[in-house]
Amino acid sequence: MKKILLPLVVASSMFASDLNLELTNETLMVNSTITIPNQNFAVRGGYLYNDVENSNNYYTLGIQAQGENALDNYNSRLAIFIDFDHTKNNSAIPIGIGIYNNQFGNLQYPLFAKAEVAYAPAVLSFNDATRLFKTKVELGLKPIENAKVYIGYRDISFNHNYQSVAYFGIGFVF
Repeated sequence: MKKILLPLVVASSMFASDLNLELTNETLMVNSTITIPNQNFAVRGGYLYNDVENSNNYYTLGIQAQGENALDNYNSRLAIFIDFDHTKNNSAIPIGIGIYNNQFGNLQYPLFAKAEVAYAPAVLSFNDATRLFKTKVELGLKPIENAKVYIGYRDISFNHNYQSVAYFGIGFVF
């Protein structure tokens, strides 16, 4: 599976409309999103290199559909997504929902926020997993139009906690 997912994640980063690097002292995650032009549809992928002993690397690949502005006065969007998540010992197909806000108010440097939650019950979990639950929250700043810096928190649980960590991220929007 690793031989299939890693090249797909690398290839998607070459055509990405959004590319992010998330750093902790023991992990490095690369996320990319390819937005289909003139559509509210995207393909997304990610690879998490885990330097923690007895932890495996993590891969995710999925599709996402976004709506128009969810709130009239803010640049907020609601999204629904389906991913395929995989580690050496666990695999699952979680279905999730996300809320994205690209800008709060009319500040000189726009603030943005993102929150996602996804769940896969036993019927959508494979290998040794009987369920998957993951959450992600990010808050950041766009100092220029095509770049962002942010802090975030992610929690990934296959039956037990795979990772629960705060991170620093940088991103590029193309």
